[in-house]
Amino acid sequence: MKLEKLTIRNIRNLEEVAIPCDRGIHFIHGLNAQGKTSILESIYLLSNLRSFRDSDLHALLKQGKEFGQVKGAFKIDATTEAELKVELVQGPSRFEKRAYINQKLSKSALDYFGVKLHHSPIQFHAINLNPTSTDLMRGEPSLRRNYLNQVISSENPEYLNILKHYQKSLDQKNALLKQEERFDFQLLKILNENIIKSGAELIFWRLSYLQKIAAPVLEFLSNIAPHQTPVNLAYKQGETLHFTGHFDLPSIQILMENLHQKLTEKGPLERVRKTSLVGPHRDDLVFKVGNQKSHLDADLVNVGSQGEIRSVLLALKLAELEEFEKKTEVQPVLLIDDFSSELDSTRRGFLLNYLENSELQIFVTSTDDLSRSLGSRGISIQMNQGKVI
Repeated sequence: MKLEKLTIRNIRNLEEVAIPCDRGIHFIHGLNAQGKTSILESIYLLSNLRSFRDSDLHALLKQGKEFGQVKGAFKIDATTEAELKVELVQGPSRFEKRAYINQKLSKSALDYFGVKLHHSPIQFHAINLNPTSTDLMRGEPSLRRNYLNQVISSENPEYLNILKHYQKSLDQKNALLKQEERFDFQLLKILNENIIKSGAELIFWRLSYLQKIAAPVLEFLSNIAPHQTPVNLAYKQGETLHFTGHFDLPSIQILMENLHQKLTEKGPLERVRKTSLVGPHRDDLVFKVGNQKSHLDADLVNVGSQGEIRSVLLALKLAELEEFEKKTEVQPVLLIDDFSSELDSTRRGFLLNYLENSELQIFVTSTDDLSRSLGSRGISIQMNQGKVI
């Protein structure tokens, strides 16, 4: 599903922007701080109901404005049009996010994703790639957990539902563990049972996803950086590492038994520390250089150069894109922010060649106008002070 027209009101420094869209690659160019990335952020919001830059959606509203809107127009066939719309509203007492499909308000994010991808002619999804950002790999484990949660939810809305049930039980357990008096052991048992069931399901889907993208990541990496040492994805639970491609996927029942055992072992320590220490909310995605499974210090972030880390990040995101299309049969829109900055000529050449031979609808930001390098495949959009010129 391709965007036909994008309309943005009061998002970041964009007051009123309307962009006609086409097939191929849209090169959004201009000086820094002119609104290029805000266009990508708006498309991402329309697809995922979140920003890839800021966890606080209120920050997307143009300064001094109480209403912002992103609207996408689509053509289903020669005679049928459709629309997605997201509104950000700062009311007298609270901030609201409203999502509409063909003017109908969605009840929840789960409803929006489910309808948008599975029960509507509008099958639209955007994937963001920032090849210069290494925060995903260098940052805290929570960033990688959030990444897994987001990519799996985008292709499997039921995962989002399981995640909500897990988080609710986890919040209730943490509140219980902080109680000083009249500790309710029966409630703790019920909450642990909920955490074991939903937690095992989350881990199962995470492992399933990593198993599917492990080989594509290696293949993309070999094309992007032929001389770079292979990097294996691993899922870390405490001191346990599950190496993708090196193990049989455990059943949900086995994962439940493992969680039950760990909760039994860590239960007294959880009471002392007054917080939950076991579950997928503490797991991590790690990147291991080569096949040195026994060496815990062979993490990419410890031994890899900046260029090597960027290569793996690029391979990971391209594998994500292809897996989404394979799983959903929906061709996503690709958003690439800051194309030229800090990418060497080899990586830029690979990525540009990949884009040129792709059938995707693509939006790329850059300080330079790269549209001429692709001829008819390149669409030029110049930004200046929050406006298309």
